[in-house]
Amino acid sequence: MENHHVVIIPTEIDEEKESAYLDTWQGAAAVMATQPGFIRTYMFRTIIPGSKFLLVNVAEWESTAHWEEAMNVCPMLEQQIAVAHASNYVAIRTVLPATQQGPGPGDGHTPADLSPAEARRRLADGELTLVDVREDDEWAARHPVGAVHAALSTLPASLSDLPDGPLAFVCRTGTRSVRGGAQAIRAGRSSVYSVTGGLEAWEAAGLPVTFPDREAAVKNGDRAKAAVRED
Repeated sequence: MENHHVVIIPTEIDEEKESAYLDTWQGAAAVMATQPGFIRTYMFRTIIPGSKFLLVNVAEWESTAHWEEAMNVCPMLEQQIAVAHASNYVAIRTVLPATQQGPGPGDGHTPADLSPAEARRRLADGELTLVDVREDDEWAARHPVGAVHAALSTLPASLSDLPDGPLAFVCRTGTRSVRGGAQAIRAGRSSVYSVTGGLEAWEAAGLPVTFPDREAAVKNGDRAKAAVRED
C-alpha cells in the first residue's frame, strides 16, 4: 500500500435506511471502479452495539491526484472525509476495478475449477463437501451420490448449515455453481471449488448418481405389492 491514497469515510445512518444507502453506494462505487488509479473499495458494518457510525467505507487509490480527479466524476454521495478506526468492523461489500470483475477460476473472488472425477475422489476421501445448488425439484429428480443440498436461491443464508472445510459446488452445467461458490467466498469461506460441466459432466464421466424420486416410487410399489399379498 506504499504511496497509495486511502480514504476512510464513516457514515452515520439509521438502520432502516441502510439497504437503500448501500444500493446507492454500490452504483457510485461501480462508477469509481472504472476510473484511472482505482485499486479497491470496501464497505464495513460495525459489530459494536450503539456505535455512532453504522457503516465505514474504505477506498484505496494509486495516488491523491487520482482520487481527486475521480471526485469530479462521482463525489461518493457527497460525504465528508474523516478518519475512523475500522478494526471493529466486518467487511460486507467489496468492489474491485472493472477490469477485474469478470469471472476467473481461483482468482480469490470466484471458485477454482475442479473436474468431476477429482471432485468425486476428494469427496470419497473426505477432503471436501460436495454442495448441489440446484433447486428442490432438480435435486429430487437426481443428484450426485454423497452430495448435500443447498439451493442457490437460499444462499448465502444456508452457508452456515454447511460443514467446515473445503466446498465444491455443483449444478447442472457449471454456471450456478460458480455463482454459489462466489457467494461462499464473499461470506469468508476458503478452499471453494466449482465442478466443471456440472451434473451433466459428472454423469458423462460415469460417476454415481442417486434418483430419490425413482427410489421412492420403487419403495411405494413394493409396499403396494406387500399389501396385496397380505390381503
